[in-house]
Amino acid sequence: MQTIIRYELVINKALRSALMLDTPDEQINEFIRFFGKHIGCDRIYIFEDNKKEHVTDNTYEWCRQGIESEIDYLQGVDMDIIKMEYSL
Repeated sequence: MQTIIRYELVINKALRSALMLDTPDEQINEFIRFFGKHIGCDRIYIFEDNKKEHVTDNTYEWCRQGIESEIDYLQGVDMDIIKMEYSL
């Protein structure tokens, strides 16, 4: 139960930090920045699926300092490629 409470506190901090900004894009970027720094990862991606075209697009990305962004290269990614990688 303590672990759940800690996670809820972190999520609430991230939300408070994000909601101080004006636009949804700024809020989403702040939210993933907060989590990236909190968990100490190199990057966080958000993808949006286009089921009609059967592709997915990287719409948001946060990278730790010194890590090169990949957002420009991760557009129109065929969903079959992702299914293959996750099924391994």
